[in-house]
Amino acid sequence: MKICGIGSTKLAYKLYANSDNKNTIVIDTCLGSCSAEWWHIAQKLSNDYRVLVYDRAGYGKSSKSKLKRTPKNIALELNKLIEHLNINSNIILIGHSQGGINLIQYALDYKEKIKALVLLDPATPFDDEFKLKLSKEEYCSSGVDKTSSHKLGLVLTSLGLGFLFKPLLKKSPPFYYHNYSKEASQYLLKSLTKRKTYQTALKEYFFTHHDNSTEEIVEAIKSSSLESIHVKLITHSSSFYIKELNQFAYLDEITATKVENVWQEIMKRYIGLSKNCEYIEASNSGHFIHLTDLDLVIKTIKSIES
Repeated sequence: MKICGIGSTKLAYKLYANSDNKNTIVIDTCLGSCSAEWWHIAQKLSNDYRVLVYDRAGYGKSSKSKLKRTPKNIALELNKLIEHLNINSNIILIGHSQGGINLIQYALDYKEKIKALVLLDPATPFDDEFKLKLSKEEYCSSGVDKTSSHKLGLVLTSLGLGFLFKPLLKKSPPFYYHNYSKEASQYLLKSLTKRKTYQTALKEYFFTHHDNSTEEIVEAIKSSSLESIHVKLITHSSSFYIKELNQFAYLDEITATKVENVWQEIMKRYIGLSKNCEYIEASNSGHFIHLTDLDLVIKTIKSIES
């Protein structure tokens, strides 16, 4: 990993530049994760594209930032990294979960640089819908609100006990879906057992779901602010995701189905971002689409150029 000083933080990144393709793929990961989750994918994509993966401030080898962890500030830091690398146009953004909402903000702020936006099960600013449509008991057990689990992670890592949940991490996504290289596995586990990871995740989650930091994104959906920019919205299979909720969140099928119905409804609102948006269901995937159906992701990227 290389390091680039960006304001109050130092961002760790890898640029895969095996191809002469003028298009550059920029990848942003889910809440609490780091670039190592995507290294093997970036390597594969680099046969046809330049690919940038990085650790957001506070994750992996990137230091914490003094800026609030809003999508807008995260987009600002990413843009400074992109400018440092002299990438000025033809950017294809790929954002998974929390990374999706960050890259939506990036596309809104730096529209002139963007060729396309590929969203994989993106986080949304509409999580209050779960509170409205689920009972209090269902909501608390659903795992929709990530605050409690990340607070537990913060407590354990603050006490130097992060090693206690390494065995659990190894049996959970993303490890459950991919046999990572030794280097990537160690990098991921080290990041996932650091105090700063949970501090950062809690701040990112707060500013996405419990603050007004995403109002611009809500308005962008209403007015198709990305205009004719290619947007590919890839969501998970409902049946697959319900099984994931049962296996990893221990939800019964009725509650899991309720959660899934709300999740699909609010994700589909992103269709309004652009007049050139395509909705795609990953029929063989749960939330980790890039690990369970990478061929679909690659096919979708290639369709942008055809």
